[in-house]
Amino acid sequence: MSPLELRGVAKIIVLAISVLLVSSCGGSNGSSSRNNTEVASPNGDLLETGLQGQVPLADQLSGRAAQGYRKGLRLVGENTILDRGANFSMAWLDDCAYVTTTSPGQIFGPASSPYIDPQFSALNGMAVIDASDPKNPKLIDILQSPAMIAPHESIQANQARRIIVATRGGGTALDVYDATDCRKPVLTASVNIGLGITLPPLPDLPGGIGSIDQGLAFMGHAMCITNDGLTAYATSSAQSNAVIDLTDLEDPKLIQLYSPASHDCGLNPEGTRLYQANFGFVSLGLGLPNGPAVGQNGLMILDVSGFQDRSTPPSPLLFGTQPPLVGFLGWTNILDGEAPTAGSHTARWFKNGGRTYVYSSDEWPTAGVCPWAHSRIIDITDETNPVKVSDIILDVNKLENCLETEIDIANYSAHYVGFDDVNNATTLFMSYYTGGLRVWDIRDPANPFEIAYWHPAPNPNTPTVFLSEGFGSSGDRWDAVATYIRYRPETGHIWLAAYSAGFQILEFTDSAGPSAPKPTGP
Repeated sequence: MSPLELRGVAKIIVLAISVLLVSSCGGSNGSSSRNNTEVASPNGDLLETGLQGQVPLADQLSGRAAQGYRKGLRLVGENTILDRGANFSMAWLDDCAYVTTTSPGQIFGPASSPYIDPQFSALNGMAVIDASDPKNPKLIDILQSPAMIAPHESIQANQARRIIVATRGGGTALDVYDATDCRKPVLTASVNIGLGITLPPLPDLPGGIGSIDQGLAFMGHAMCITNDGLTAYATSSAQSNAVIDLTDLEDPKLIQLYSPASHDCGLNPEGTRLYQANFGFVSLGLGLPNGPAVGQNGLMILDVSGFQDRSTPPSPLLFGTQPPLVGFLGWTNILDGEAPTAGSHTARWFKNGGRTYVYSSDEWPTAGVCPWAHSRIIDITDETNPVKVSDIILDVNKLENCLETEIDIANYSAHYVGFDDVNNATTLFMSYYTGGLRVWDIRDPANPFEIAYWHPAPNPNTPTVFLSEGFGSSGDRWDAVATYIRYRPETGHIWLAAYSAGFQILEFTDSAGPSAPKPTGP
């Protein structure tokens, strides 16, 4: 049976099982009446018909979900990136967006990966998009290099030095691009960091990718870069983090590897504090609240001033010691209302009302793991004593709704973030996979509330890969948003990339309410 036929069979099986589950539930939880009620407003809103964040199975089967859902937001312009799908991460400089691909193969194995599928291979890589005309963003090029062909969540751009950096997902490759002209990034270096092995070349495929770089001590996953663009911290979830000197763009150098690893990270503006999102999957949700920092979900605050001023010399033995621990806040998945597999994922710095905070989200990005991971706001004004001030939980994240959401064959996990202004944040933009883009008012970080949301309409021209319904997108029934979110204060535009719909630019409508940020430009 061909891969295409296998995908079709898998989809039919998933839908058939789901329909049976719907029938067995008998609609007793009250979802049927909501799912069959489509509410449109004069502002062009097309409201969610189920729980907050939900794409109900009934809507998927009826075709309603394929229209998307929206409140307080409208589409300005988009580019489908040649209908390639698997759009997963995004960075930006000036009027340019850079969108990269991933696939459920990261979780489910090569059989489900577009990296070895001829219909995808030539389209993988960093899509360079010129968005200077917001109503008509244009695809300039798709750039392929050892890391950028499969960077997972690592792509980052730095405005100060006008560079783009990424590591190979699961590997050791590190690519650096000079984007002095944001529309024409130039590869200045591609090196290997840490230790790894190169697997035999893949079979010849049109636009094939050759060999796979497999990391050992370090396996690329995500990244954060200091504001001055001189130092990068590359994470690998379960092995070690890499500290990288970017001073010479043609010869980036590994300063050291250290443990514990983190899923992702953030930095303060000075580059002296690293905020690590420790992925405590090894604790299986059984770790102690505010317990030890190793093997525990939580936020770790590290003093990295020695790396920033280069007073910490490169380690001659590859591995170095962990930077000094300033503060730690831990939590337990189950006690925090999440599935045992959820792990700390995102940690990003912001200020509000003279106080300093970190937005922290957990993640486990697959169907069937209800209650899905949510996010929280942590006050770090006293670095030595970080304190959670609020949880941000959608209805689809709640344990009491699991019977209603499990049948959707969707992924309602929190993921990445954006702010209207990190130095005085009033608005939080969150990507929630199948839950779409969620926009929250955080003027009072202890009492955030939602003002808008956006579920992109799926692109039916995008091929799906085997099992993608459990991770990225159904292709024709619903779409997912997983990227970092950009807000442009001068125009009021919001940038994101959807798994199947591609690059999109949005703006607020009146129904977002009076607290939605207003454009600052003329």
